[in-house]
Amino acid sequence: MWFLKESSESKERVRLSKSLSEGEVKYVQERMVIVEKCLKDHGIKCGSNNVPRIAVLGSGGGQRAMVGLLGCLDQMYHAKLLDCALYLCGVSGSTWCMTSMYEDPAWSTKVPSIIESLVKRLTETDIDLSELTNWLSQAIEDENFSLTDFWAATVVYGFVKKINTTCLSDLKNMKPTNPYPIYTVNDQGLKDKGDKVACWFELSPHEVGYSHLGAYVDTSTCRSQFEGGVLKQRTSERDMLYLQGLCGSALADGEENVNHIKNSIWQWLKGFFSRILGYGDDEKEDKEEDKKEEDDDDEKGGFFSRILGYGHDKEEDKKEEEDDDDEEGGSFFSTITGTIYDYVHLDDMASETVESILHLFDCDDEEESAQHVQKIHKNMSGVDSEHAKKPEKNMAGKSKEEKHESLAEYAVDAFSAFQNFLPGLSNVTKVTLKTMSLLSTWTWGTKYNFLYKFPMTETKVPDDMLSDERSYLEDAGLVLNSPYVAALRPERNVKLILSFDFSAGDPFMTVVQAAEHCKHTGIPFPPVEVPDEDRKHPKDFYVFKSENTPTVIHIPLFNMVNCKGDVDKWRETYPTFRPAYDRETMEELIRVSGLNVINNKEKIFKEIAALCK
Repeated sequence: MWFLKESSESKERVRLSKSLSEGEVKYVQERMVIVEKCLKDHGIKCGSNNVPRIAVLGSGGGQRAMVGLLGCLDQMYHAKLLDCALYLCGVSGSTWCMTSMYEDPAWSTKVPSIIESLVKRLTETDIDLSELTNWLSQAIEDENFSLTDFWAATVVYGFVKKINTTCLSDLKNMKPTNPYPIYTVNDQGLKDKGDKVACWFELSPHEVGYSHLGAYVDTSTCRSQFEGGVLKQRTSERDMLYLQGLCGSALADGEENVNHIKNSIWQWLKGFFSRILGYGDDEKEDKEEDKKEEDDDDEKGGFFSRILGYGHDKEEDKKEEEDDDDEEGGSFFSTITGTIYDYVHLDDMASETVESILHLFDCDDEEESAQHVQKIHKNMSGVDSEHAKKPEKNMAGKSKEEKHESLAEYAVDAFSAFQNFLPGLSNVTKVTLKTMSLLSTWTWGTKYNFLYKFPMTETKVPDDMLSDERSYLEDAGLVLNSPYVAALRPERNVKLILSFDFSAGDPFMTVVQAAEHCKHTGIPFPPVEVPDEDRKHPKDFYVFKSENTPTVIHIPLFNMVNCKGDVDKWRETYPTFRPAYDRETMEELIRVSGLNVINNKEKIFKEIAALCK
């Protein structure tokens, strides 16, 4: 039951059950009628009780996965294979494609036109910084604002080119025209403690929750506050852009990424705050800063500029500078200056504090550092701030890491102080301060934990999940870069998995890890044996099957067939880290990815037919 009555009042509760939600069951029943008809149209006869449940999986891989999945869905449509799919499950970059497709409630009936308009949007639409700022200004009002919000608004928005304000639960009443969508993420706390089973968290239109624990809540209450298994206070559901940021946040984890991305965020915020709102240096210092940023790009790869193309092309940068004074021109940051001033009243004290913190990030001069620190202390004097009471006058003697940690702590205090005492604090200042403060704890995917103080049951729930008021979600690709866990949930009874793998590196890692996961959890899965020579030279079609297990079809994106033997060249052309694709690059990837369906459609139908005998 979704709702249990207490007295005369109905309260929403956590649903602790291994069964599927009523909404998913109903959708599946109606969708299976379409699947059965599709199979019959292909000459595959099976009784109504013997229609195989088929799940299509899209792995992670950033925009490579987003665009690659487009190519696969396009050719599944042309092969009249799409209506055979009951589920469409995604991880990381594939979810960027899924959310874009599901903007149309009947996308699977008109895939070519959907892709045409989507490619146009992805390659021709400019970033609207006023829209970005407005979205972040609203997000900052959520007390669970995290770096995921910032990531979604800066990085993910830079790829998907749209702020989709609809919510996942809006799909609850959709007709079964499309495969049922399932998004997957991980609980960071459980994952970091080594629990790679309980950490799996899935999101669907009807419910969200822990796949292995069997603990769920209605999707619309995903971020609401629960206590003892009962809804305590409803909090608004986040939109699809946030979901895309949540699912695609793999780059935020891993020691090799953290320091680099932290540095990039600081630099982006410095440009965002200083240039847009006019808090910059004189012309000489601006030139020195521009030179330093260019050096940083060369030395560190300039994460934000390299991924999104912001300032990546120096010739283009030069042209933008020349256009700054042009009425219709302007640089990336200057384009929304007027818009910002229309609705933001910047409080001088707060903005000076922000400016000082940002300048301290790159400042190596002890005298100048001391001046900025004194300004921060002065602006924060008289308020309850730990750092304002400290006797230190500069940041001399600290390592770069210690210095940056102190700056993040300054931001924590400043945000708290100015939020409480300055009601006129601007949205831009709030966003900048809050984002900087989160860099100290590296906090992502914050939400209320709906299992907080949940009563003890026969189901084993990790103790931390019962005592922690909040939980933290992140990209599932950090554990397994393909959504096998969602598809293999026993209650879904999936008989065939069609896995499109867009991962970098080992083209068989996901299916091998899925087999290991299933061995550990007792879920049936066929043996996975891959010849050593195929690791570097993969074919375009693999079938793994055994008695009493699902049939697994595994298709690596780049293979010896669609790449005509030159797999390494294609991998180099489409790395995970690269600016947003232009039209030619995107269309070529769609074509190559689609070949994996075109060349194997008969083999796929053959495996489906084998399940109906």
